[in-house]
Amino acid sequence: MGQSLSVKAEHIHELLNYIEALVQSNKADEAKPIMDTLNSELKSWCESDTPPNTQELETIQAVINAISKQAIAAKNESSKAIIKQKKSGKAISAYKSV
Repeated sequence: MGQSLSVKAEHIHELLNYIEALVQSNKADEAKPIMDTLNSELKSWCESDTPPNTQELETIQAVINAISKQAIAAKNESSKAIIKQKKSGKAISAYKSV
């Protein structure tokens, strides 16, 4: 986002870091209020007298995309683990009933 970050850019960067930390620690569900704040801050910044430039917006979008990919990957891994656990439970139940 450049070396001379505006106060808005710094705040948005902090929010993105916090969201990313939640995703990485498998607490993505807790990110909803922070995402709402991020959305409000971005909207406010874009409507301000000193809106972000194209490069800042592209950087923010790239970070958001990276976080989204992490969240999707974590969700897929969780889904696989749940399915595997259910299959194991069914196998054990079938074995016990024999």
